[in-house]
Amino acid sequence: MNNKELQSQRMKRYFIDAAKEILAEDGVKKLSVRKVGDRAGYSYATIYNYFRDVNELLTYCLADMLEDAYRALIAEKEEGLDPRVQLIRYGERYFSYFSENPVLFQLLFIEDLGTEPEEVTEKMGDLPSVGQLLIESIAACAMAGYILEDEVEVLAELIASSIHGKLLFVLKRRSLESQDVVLKKIRSEIRYLIRRKR
Repeated sequence: MNNKELQSQRMKRYFIDAAKEILAEDGVKKLSVRKVGDRAGYSYATIYNYFRDVNELLTYCLADMLEDAYRALIAEKEEGLDPRVQLIRYGERYFSYFSENPVLFQLLFIEDLGTEPEEVTEKMGDLPSVGQLLIESIAACAMAGYILEDEVEVLAELIASSIHGKLLFVLKRRSLESQDVVLKKIRSEIRYLIRRKR
């Protein structure tokens, strides 16, 4: 990477970090390029030298935030732990992480950010790290004999959909259940879905 590319990456990082701070403090609806520019210490017009529009900037923020989520989940990894117990831990932490970071959930599942920039698509691949971790965890359950190998993908879809549905209800205040009750349901559902093959 040459100096010009390094400078460009550094400038992008200033704006991404500033946008992430504003998102955490004020949410998606109150983010503007003017606020991002002020926070980063540059004219808001400079942002357009590095990002097509605010949605492209938000897409970069989303990719960053998904990596933060992955790091939070992987911190729950314990060597030698039964794979089903490990999967339950990941499921609980995933729910807790997104309920503590509702802006990430909004960006990922609700906001229409348009087409992802090629640089972000290349970095994230077909599946974000958190999604890949779920697949790997369920595959470990198959290797341990809890489920059949050909069930991995469908069970990943069922578990992800269930947790995302619960998050939507909790974050949009459509559920009066406490977080403890929701986590208990997540544990029960994973135990039910990932059980010794019949």
